[in-house]
Amino acid sequence: MILIERFRGALLTAVLGGLVFILLAAIAFRLLGEQPESNSYALLADAFLQGRFDAARCFDLDCALFEEKIFVIFPPVPALIALPFVAIFGISFHHFIALGLLCFVITGLVWWQITRQYQTDYRLVLLLVAAFLFATPLQYVVLRSDGVWFFAQAVAAMLTSLAIWSALVKRNAWLVGLFIGLAFLTRQMSILYMPFFFVLITPPDRSIFAINAESIKRLLKLAVFPAIAIGIYFAYNYARFGDPMQTGYAYIFPPEWDALGDPAAEWIEDRVQELGLFHRDYLLFNLIHFFVQGPDIEFSGKYLTEMSGFGDKGIALFIGAPFLLYFFLAKWDREYLFATLTIALIAGVTLFYHSNGFSQYSVQRYVLDWLPLMMLFVVRTIQRDNLGIFALLVVQALFLNVAMQALAFVANA
Repeated sequence: MILIERFRGALLTAVLGGLVFILLAAIAFRLLGEQPESNSYALLADAFLQGRFDAARCFDLDCALFEEKIFVIFPPVPALIALPFVAIFGISFHHFIALGLLCFVITGLVWWQITRQYQTDYRLVLLLVAAFLFATPLQYVVLRSDGVWFFAQAVAAMLTSLAIWSALVKRNAWLVGLFIGLAFLTRQMSILYMPFFFVLITPPDRSIFAINAESIKRLLKLAVFPAIAIGIYFAYNYARFGDPMQTGYAYIFPPEWDALGDPAAEWIEDRVQELGLFHRDYLLFNLIHFFVQGPDIEFSGKYLTEMSGFGDKGIALFIGAPFLLYFFLAKWDREYLFATLTIALIAGVTLFYHSNGFSQYSVQRYVLDWLPLMMLFVVRTIQRDNLGIFALLVVQALFLNVAMQALAFVANA
């Protein structure tokens, strides 16, 4: 019996290791083949180097045309990360996947330390870290970091993870605020983490509603850098569009740029131009892809043996990453409550958004905006006694991730 158990454990470890290796190889393959002039953050970094906010041109769909000037609409921090490399290599710098991979490695190291706060079994720690890195959309956004949207999410996942690390490992409110401020200047909805972090850094024996010198001091430490970040973003928007609240989305997809359109993404352009960035009509589409949609593969031909269609709009969260269901078994305390409310708020907003993260082949990538919170409570909840079941759920998620990326490669070849 002991021999059989050891064999099963070794087999499961080998399968997990093999799937992780394939996903790492996919990143390496894309990294070696990355082409120049594909990521608009290179253009934004070049504009900063020249003391401007407008870009010479656009490498993707989401640029704004305002007063006959082109603007990369996204927040600036990822461009600042790329800036020294663009300063050396120019706008032809084409190693954004390598930068995304660096963010990926840092995120992994951070989650190792976070997980060690709650787990002593190194096998379980390694499995939890591997699950977050490879069995969620994180590996895929790194794989696609040559695109401006994906690189931003790789950076934001790193920064929000560093904020959690600062709260739990370093116990430093200043650092938490700094990383959330930088995350906000990467993915704007990261600012909604703030109430959760206030709860997280409040000692368990203190009320989160108390108003005294101690709580005010704690709040100020946490809020200074995010407040500065918000001020910077408002000033940045005003300098570009003359309005601190205007992010530039009102000026994307102008008729003059029809030639830049990707036929596969025309539905996004139609949505933005005719319905707007947010609309109730998007709710059903987003709900189905968030909770119901499985792998979407179509077959045609007389015998239905020819693969003729392949969905690129994502699959449901708990189909693609079922191990995240452990989140619902976490202890119901005030930290869990505020994490749940934060997740619900960010996810709820995106349910009315014009895009659910197109394009992707496994779990939709927008979940990365709040997934670190969900993963934190999975880490807190899982027990060594559940290691085998948890490992099988991670294997399923990894297998689906590998299978969908392989099918996408074949379909797009």
